[in-house]
Amino acid sequence: MHLNRPFCPLSRVAWRVAFVLAAVGSLARAEPAANTRIVLAVDGIKVVRNLPVLLAEHLGYFKDEGLTVTLMETSASAKVDGMLADGRVAGMVAYYHHTIVAQSEGRACEAVVTMAVTPGYELLIARRLQGSIADLAGLKNRRIITGGPHSAKSTVANWLMLHQGLKISDYTAIAPGDQAANAGSLRNGEADFIIAPEPDAGFYETQGVATGFADLYSVAGTRQGLGTVFPSTVLYMSTVYAHTHPDLTRRLVAVFVRTLQFIGTHSPAEIAALVPEIAAAEGSEPRVLAQGVKMFAADGLMPADAARLEAAAIAALFPDYAKVDIATTYTNEFVAAVLKK
Repeated sequence: MHLNRPFCPLSRVAWRVAFVLAAVGSLARAEPAANTRIVLAVDGIKVVRNLPVLLAEHLGYFKDEGLTVTLMETSASAKVDGMLADGRVAGMVAYYHHTIVAQSEGRACEAVVTMAVTPGYELLIARRLQGSIADLAGLKNRRIITGGPHSAKSTVANWLMLHQGLKISDYTAIAPGDQAANAGSLRNGEADFIIAPEPDAGFYETQGVATGFADLYSVAGTRQGLGTVFPSTVLYMSTVYAHTHPDLTRRLVAVFVRTLQFIGTHSPAEIAALVPEIAAAEGSEPRVLAQGVKMFAADGLMPADAARLEAAAIAALFPDYAKVDIATTYTNEFVAAVLKK
């Protein structure tokens, strides 16, 4: 998660003008025919947080929608946003907050389907403090190993504080090291908590230095810790391109809605067998996928309250992002149409 780009907001009027000019310009193309060849950019093709991409490919769902897809490994950036705008790349699979960053810099991008609705982390407490802190209000004045100011882990830590009625200045963020260094900090008292994904979380538990305190993989645990879900992995597109190519957008959205339904009706073991690239890499330990699939307990719709609260958690550290109109960073139009059918 990278939020360290300069801020240059556009007004709502400017967005509308830009949309109209672009829509009647070079992007006003004919609807794509069947067997359309497209490129999807993915911020981590073989990682669990983007599981629906490879799963959809191996299940043949892209083909079923008449799409021949080339996957391009890349991080979200202004360069990719430019490729989205002119259609060289149809969509980008990455974390939702990138639409906020893009909007802040004058590039109209929106999430068209929300795949993951939890952070995909665990909050662990140092074993030496186990039993002495009853609930999340006890995070006040504690030292938490996060991931640096621009990371999703820091957004989660800030949101945890805000949901308890605390301020983000009420905790001390500790820069992470490697597993051994983090374990040492938890053991010797330099850190009180750590936010970590699997398999790192399991490592700290097996080392006897930390134990689970809050589950931020499951929807229920995320709602308990943050008050709502946490939109993470999405498919986002250029706003203009998505709406001037509605059939292509609908077909892409249909692929991922169908994939989410598959994840919700199959076991982690069944899913792992279908994505050997992930199972052999990040998901080589069974608990990684077993936990990771919980992130995708979704129907594809973006919950408005969650988008708003996530933006507020980001803006708590980067106030300029509060000027972005969050309603323009996502649309549920295409998912709603797919679900209706």
